[in-house]
Amino acid sequence: MSTERTIISRNLDVNQLRTLTTIVETGSFRRAADVLALTQPAVSYHIRRLEAVLRGPVFVRTRGRLELSDAGEELLFYARKMLTVNDEAMARLTAPREGARLTIGVSEQLEDVLQDLLVGLTRALPRVTLTARIGASEQIAARTAEQETDIAVIIGRPRAERSRPLGSLRLAWYAHETARLAAGRSIPMVLAAGPCNTRAHIVSTLDRQGVPWHVAYEGPDLAGLRAATRAGLGVIGLLANSGEKWNLTPVPGGMLPFRPGRVPVSFVHAPGTPAHVVETAFSVAQAALRQFPLVDEPGQAPSEAA
Repeated sequence: MSTERTIISRNLDVNQLRTLTTIVETGSFRRAADVLALTQPAVSYHIRRLEAVLRGPVFVRTRGRLELSDAGEELLFYARKMLTVNDEAMARLTAPREGARLTIGVSEQLEDVLQDLLVGLTRALPRVTLTARIGASEQIAARTAEQETDIAVIIGRPRAERSRPLGSLRLAWYAHETARLAAGRSIPMVLAAGPCNTRAHIVSTLDRQGVPWHVAYEGPDLAGLRAATRAGLGVIGLLANSGEKWNLTPVPGGMLPFRPGRVPVSFVHAPGTPAHVVETAFSVAQAALRQFPLVDEPGQAPSEAA
């Protein structure tokens, strides 16, 4: 008589893990359901199944906000790793054998992310030829909607079904020492020509503070804006790591009585982009932006409007 050992395999469900990460990225069960094309009961069921694995809650409510429990934080760490491997494997196994191209769009202010995007996408989609375009966020978003760009990372909130939040980045004020800044005087501003998400955010911040300001320089490209700032024409609001990189001088503390706040960053994809490419590119974009020293992930910190 032989004795057989029954091996019971316990597995985490990839779909449930994707639901978890999407809730964290969007900040709510309802928005996650919209992104995943699921019903809210289905999203809730996925979380209950994960709670059965943890034998405890995945989320807790603190002061009305949805936050991960300690076990939920640990699960999220593994979920992201597993989804990255899953999406990379699916992309490799289902990628076209030859001739495929992928055009990436990146906001000018986020050009530091482009290198990590290219490295990550090359690993995940080795048979795809990559092309990159850098420009103003609004222009990149428009090109993506028109299918001139396949996927993009831009500054601004998600505005359509083909966009998702990636996090938020802190802004800082910069000005040359010769810029005329004094209490009670109108602040000379260096602003990108509209439409521009960062400009809209900065103008909203200035108006909300009730301070006098005027446009000292307005231009269509970042190089011109930086030159105008270094020439002492006025104050510019850019990502908070821009000073050393572009030889810009931070405005001393107290010179302006308020901060420019944060701007949201979003992932956008064109209609018709294959689903596995979208998921792979989104995971790569998340990882690339995580290298940015000033990023807050969705659900961790509130982002001001842009």
